[in-house]
Amino acid sequence: MFNMSCKEKRQDTKIFFYDKGKEVTIDSKLTGYAELIRATENLLVGADDMLRLAVDSELIRKIKKQESAIEVIFPIPTEFTINYNKAVIHPDRILIPLFGEFTGADENPPATIFHGYPEYSAGPYRNSKGLGQLKKILYDMGVK
Repeated sequence: MFNMSCKEKRQDTKIFFYDKGKEVTIDSKLTGYAELIRATENLLVGADDMLRLAVDSELIRKIKKQESAIEVIFPIPTEFTINYNKAVIHPDRILIPLFGEFTGADENPPATIFHGYPEYSAGPYRNSKGLGQLKKILYDMGVK
């Protein structure tokens, strides 16, 4: 497998913000860009539950069109070991809803983390630590 340095990976990684059908590409030059990628990865790795949910392209399209979410797309599949079940996965994409059906109404709702390569996989993970840090980073970057 092709190996990239952390710095190269961060520069080539794409981040998209979706808000009810509006798609914004987050500029990699913004302060907080690498921190946002790290926070997204940490939510995935630190997952402490898994949803029993079939995931198809229609569900992903619905999240992007009707809700608010952040999507991180890596230039190559990236290895992660998940705390919840010690599974080793190699996604090239992570999608985390920020508001909507998969977040709930709590002040700091659990994060639902969809992942996949090349399409999103069934059984998204959940992280009870919530979306607070991710939302704060986005807010500090001016993404609202």
